[in-house]
Amino acid sequence: MPRFLPFTLLLALAACHSGAPAANAPADGEEAAVKPRAVVTVGTVQRDTVADVLRLSALSAYPAKDVLRATTTGYLLAPVPVPGQRVAAGQTVFTLQTKESRVLHLDKLTGDPRLRFSGIIRIKAGQAGVLATVDKLAGDYVQDGEQLALSYDRARFGFVLDVPVTQLRYVRVGQPCRIHLPDGRILPGRVAEVLATADAALQTQRYTVRPTGPVPELPENLAVQIDLDRTAPRLTPTLPRAAVLSDETQTQFWVMRLLNDSTAAKVPVRVGAQQADRIEIQSPTFGPQDRILLSGNYGLDDTAAVKVERRTVEK
Repeated sequence: MPRFLPFTLLLALAACHSGAPAANAPADGEEAAVKPRAVVTVGTVQRDTVADVLRLSALSAYPAKDVLRATTTGYLLAPVPVPGQRVAAGQTVFTLQTKESRVLHLDKLTGDPRLRFSGIIRIKAGQAGVLATVDKLAGDYVQDGEQLALSYDRARFGFVLDVPVTQLRYVRVGQPCRIHLPDGRILPGRVAEVLATADAALQTQRYTVRPTGPVPELPENLAVQIDLDRTAPRLTPTLPRAAVLSDETQTQFWVMRLLNDSTAAKVPVRVGAQQADRIEIQSPTFGPQDRILLSGNYGLDDTAAVKVERRTVEK
């Protein structure tokens, strides 16, 4: 018996130490308290006037162009116009001297009243416009029918819009639209004409759109965006764009709603029309008491711990 006593004491001491709680082990409540919480802002669903918008690309164009051509063979006399110069209908734009007149100096013979032909030909503009290109210089020798300049009519300025055939039911002649310029300006416009041809490869039909208000100085072939309303404006619940989350394919959408002051849950939603900063929420129906996360919601799991920084009241 005495030889087994030390071994028994060691077993007793080991049992006592294994059953005693560690002095520095944190309690369950303390471990939960140190978990990080996302700082978020919240708001409520608001009712705004929205419309389902069809946005398409278009190019600026001057469809009514006037080609100024030489009416005979000869030499161009100074002065010669420059690109960008405005011309009036019937205004002399180029002066042409025939090669016979230059050789015989007919333009300087003034003594004989029977000599009615001086060899000076004046080429006039057929319509008012602005010279887009000037192809010849003073002193150049030109052939009969050769192009001298190209002018365009600013009054016929517009935009060429190619509409996919799948969207033709949303576009009609006379329909109002909004023209978004690259610098952020928005011009009111209207669908003016439709061409009775379609692109066989792209399956698009061409329309022309013209501004209905003052038109700034714009070049040809400027890429713009044109908005056409698919539906009439209506009053509907909306949320800020940042409040609505989606998957990578943008086929599933959801928002994060507060269950209490420290927990947010994931709620699937069905979205409708999307504007620049607001998105229509078609379902479910949220009440004025439902608090939706507006920021800090990205990457949160379902029933995530959050900390409300402030409550944002939507106007």
